[in-house]
Amino acid sequence: MVSGCFGEKPVLDGLGKDGKGKIKVVYYDEDGFYREYGNYFNVKYPEIEFEVVSMNEMYQDLNGKENVDYEAERLKFMDKHKPDVMMIDLQTMEKMAQEGKLYNLDAVIAQEQFDLEGYMPGLIDIIREKGSGSLYGLTPNFSTSVIYYNAELFREHNIEPPRNKMSWQEILDLANRFAGIGSGEDQVYGYYERYGTPENLIYKMARASSLRLFDPKGEKLVFKTDGWKQLMKQATDSIRNKAVYTLPASNDENRMFRGDDDLFFKGKAAMILEASWFLSQIKDRHLWDKESKKIDWGMVTAPIDPASPDDTAYSSLNEIYVIAADSPNKRAAWEFVKFVNGPEMAKASSRTMRGTLPTRTQFMKEVDGKSTEAFYLLRPKTDTNSLWGGPDVKIPLEFHSNFSLILSKELQAVIDNKKTVEEAAAAIQTEGEAALLKAREAEKAREEAEKQAKGETGKAAEDSKTEGSGSAEAGTSEGD
Repeated sequence: MVSGCFGEKPVLDGLGKDGKGKIKVVYYDEDGFYREYGNYFNVKYPEIEFEVVSMNEMYQDLNGKENVDYEAERLKFMDKHKPDVMMIDLQTMEKMAQEGKLYNLDAVIAQEQFDLEGYMPGLIDIIREKGSGSLYGLTPNFSTSVIYYNAELFREHNIEPPRNKMSWQEILDLANRFAGIGSGEDQVYGYYERYGTPENLIYKMARASSLRLFDPKGEKLVFKTDGWKQLMKQATDSIRNKAVYTLPASNDENRMFRGDDDLFFKGKAAMILEASWFLSQIKDRHLWDKESKKIDWGMVTAPIDPASPDDTAYSSLNEIYVIAADSPNKRAAWEFVKFVNGPEMAKASSRTMRGTLPTRTQFMKEVDGKSTEAFYLLRPKTDTNSLWGGPDVKIPLEFHSNFSLILSKELQAVIDNKKTVEEAAAAIQTEGEAALLKAREAEKAREEAEKQAKGETGKAAEDSKTEGSGSAEAGTSEGD
């Protein structure tokens, strides 16, 4: 009764009569922060000041350094600047929450009845899952990939268009129905791997499945398995049959950047897997690219794992806003996090094609007359990095590029009918194990060299200090 008459005690103190406050916030850069959020927020809260800590500062300091652990560096950066509000990814949020560095939002959300129902299905559950049941952050937007398709090509060749929740096997089977249509420059492909070589297609396909490259401890490569061999066969058969277009394999380490992006826009590819930023291209490219056609397009969900058909591995949550547990400005920080994640900003975000999508679903029902259901139908998976072992498995960075070159070479051998899938998988296993051992030895040697260099630096500093102390004592003795 007392609580009902006088009201609950606020979880957070108010801003005060003058409404003044100050927030230190981490963002990509200061200009981008004010353009995206700061200016809008200050219209509503003109007395709250910002101090923007630019992440570019960290990246500049790390520029040119090899084998950088960016997750560890981000955490050091946060500790150094001690911001009130941080923009971090899901994995960093999980780690910081476990270390007690984040403010639990549950109580203030409950007291202020902040709307959590308007978010896309499963989103809040995912964030809670990484917070061991508690809500430590909120995200206003997310990125996801979908299958975009040329509806006119499907009609022209009397082929049923793709549908939501297809597996990679079903997508490739559908792509194979275009095999043999046209030839040379007029060849029509069922699926187009934009900018990608065969190994990029394999990585994309594996991402949807439960396949892993390493054992749980990250000690051994596990490529020669039925799952990987099945994936290799599906991909190489489709490329060889010209149902799927990829760039030819290459030993060039920059091969991912050699792509051409014309086939889909020239009407010579039926399907493509791309992120949400691709919307602006598919809508407007014909307006400035004379070689591109205006496409009657549609979109369906990205390929799913039949074992978990309601989840997608092609979504990411990289902009989760959290409040530091030791922030002295929690009320102002919460007002900002609440505003960024509120319906006003979601509505504004739904009107711009900046590449990400609002996590609140009520304001973006269609784009260019097409339903946005494909973006919101699937629940993002939380373990999207598990192909390479996940956050607790540390694989030397140089192994990634070396392994991709091995994979590329062997896939091309299968495509060219020079090797069977079985032979190529065995070679990938053997050469991959050797590359992993070499990368680990190089990493160990590098760590030893760094340790020795630090030891010598410390010894030199200690010697200098001792010499300085001896000189001072001598000077005192002479003075006496």
